[in-house]
Amino acid sequence: LHRMEGFELLPVMMVTGLEDSESVERAFDAGATGFVTKPVNFQVLLHRIRFQLRAADNARRLAESQRQLEAAQRIAGLGYWRWAARSNHFEVSDNLAGMLGLTPDCCATLEGYLARVHPEDRDYVREVIFAAAEGAPLEPVDYRLMAEGRPTLIVHQELGVGSESGDVVLGTVQDITQQRATDRHIRELAYTDRLTGLASRAYFYKHLEDVIKAAQRREERFALLYIDLDGFKDVNDSLGHDMGDELLRIVAERLQSALRENDFIARLSGDEFCILVDNVHDQYAAAEVAARCLEAVNQPVQLGRREMRPRLSIGIAAFPDDGTDLQTLLKAADSAMYAAKEEGRHRYAFYRPELTEQVERRLQLEQDLRLALERHELVLHYQPQIELAGGRLVGVEALVRWQHPERGLLSPATFIAVAERIGVIDQLGRWVLASACRQLADWHRQGLEGLRVAVNISPRHFQDPALIDEVAAVLAETGLAPGCLELEITENVMQDAAGIMERFERLRAMGVKVALDDFGTGYSSLSSLKSLPLDCLKIDRLFVSDVLHDSRTALLLGSMVNMAHAFGMQVVAEGVESEDQLRVLQSVGCDLVQGFFFSRPVPPEEIPELHRRGFGAWSA
Repeated sequence: LHRMEGFELLPVMMVTGLEDSESVERAFDAGATGFVTKPVNFQVLLHRIRFQLRAADNARRLAESQRQLEAAQRIAGLGYWRWAARSNHFEVSDNLAGMLGLTPDCCATLEGYLARVHPEDRDYVREVIFAAAEGAPLEPVDYRLMAEGRPTLIVHQELGVGSESGDVVLGTVQDITQQRATDRHIRELAYTDRLTGLASRAYFYKHLEDVIKAAQRREERFALLYIDLDGFKDVNDSLGHDMGDELLRIVAERLQSALRENDFIARLSGDEFCILVDNVHDQYAAAEVAARCLEAVNQPVQLGRREMRPRLSIGIAAFPDDGTDLQTLLKAADSAMYAAKEEGRHRYAFYRPELTEQVERRLQLEQDLRLALERHELVLHYQPQIELAGGRLVGVEALVRWQHPERGLLSPATFIAVAERIGVIDQLGRWVLASACRQLADWHRQGLEGLRVAVNISPRHFQDPALIDEVAAVLAETGLAPGCLELEITENVMQDAAGIMERFERLRAMGVKVALDDFGTGYSSLSSLKSLPLDCLKIDRLFVSDVLHDSRTALLLGSMVNMAHAFGMQVVAEGVESEDQLRVLQSVGCDLVQGFFFSRPVPPEEIPELHRRGFGAWSA
């Protein structure tokens, strides 16, 4: 009867004359909901029938409520689980099992359920559930569930405790995958500019506030570039808004291509963009980004039948110098942008005009230096190195100068750091090496036999494996004896003594000498001095200038000279400017000296006369 549709909850009252327990059990197993024995007491029977009808009605209502709840849970993506901590018995609801694409008996233990949790979330979810079983505050958590045969779910879980002892933990789980996707889409709509795909004004403001807080906390600097597209209104008016939109998309792509990896760009409105140049140490980093933007954008664009080159005006403001809050920084960058427009457009300007001038000078110097080698503007001057024992001019140090067409003769202090920054230091070093060797060969032909030349080699150039071949090639070209060439390296190279040992050994095998320049001011150690095949130590001018003012310096100089001699090295003292300094250096046993006391660096044509004349009056 109960198998018939609609009769599942029908109450059945058994009337029997049997009173034994076995008969009663058979009656209930057959589906009876109650029974009475004969003879029948109709008053009792009537009450029992009424009770059974009420119970059946309640059961029907409960079943309907259960079906409604299950339907609501399916619609809401809700499921639940129950874990008995002591027995490790775990149950999941039908709906949760359905969400996982499994049957309700899929997870008999907590670990069985955790196996369905994403590996990156699993340990945290386990900790939260264990903590709840131990009486800790109940903590909601979002995590990922790996469903069978369907995409990974994102769920929100709330916990409860099913007994006073806390050994039963109840979990309600809701599928929030679609909600997360919707939230993400809403954020994208709010935070993304639909035309260009860049960050929107709202997102930019939020990001800028976060960057300001982080920069204040870390005491960092950053720059804000405010960009306006020059002449955009004319494009809209003459070609229409569709072409204007196309131009904005192209400009946005080109601006993105000019940025560093950690820079951030947004479109504020119309033809205005903003770029955050993060964690800068000086104004030059922001200027370099601005210069790349100007170059990248100013390439031909075909809009319909018209070809044009987009132009930008860029204003640069720096945090914290030009402002420490969003509005102040934006106003400063905006003001600088209008200054760029007033100066002729398609350029950048800093909020502080003096910074614009500094950067323009630096960029002009970089551009000029790139052309200096091609235009043969670099020249070498030579400073004599005097042998203290006899006053003879035995060597010279080659020192590069730049004969700038507008600024005159520039010392290396003006441009060596620039050459390193823009990556032409190796090219410069090769030119100096070749030019100095050719000049030395010419002096030898003039009769200055035995004269040697010292050439400064940058750390980067010395670490170049091609250096050995370059030295061999220039010696072969000029016919110089290898012992007439000395390469001067700085103590920075000593940081990687093990890595450059092979280079030292090859130079020594060739017969080329190696000197350690500016000794006493950098990274060299006694162990590296002992292990490296050096021929000469050059004592830095700081020690020489201090030798008359501090008696300890003279003692230190003596120790340096003795140590160098013990290692089989010559000692050259730089920066000798007075006779008193010279006398101290003679007293501690220094081998060679150079400095303004004898001669400033001079053009090559003056060296033969200095060599002929000599400096015998100052010999020991």
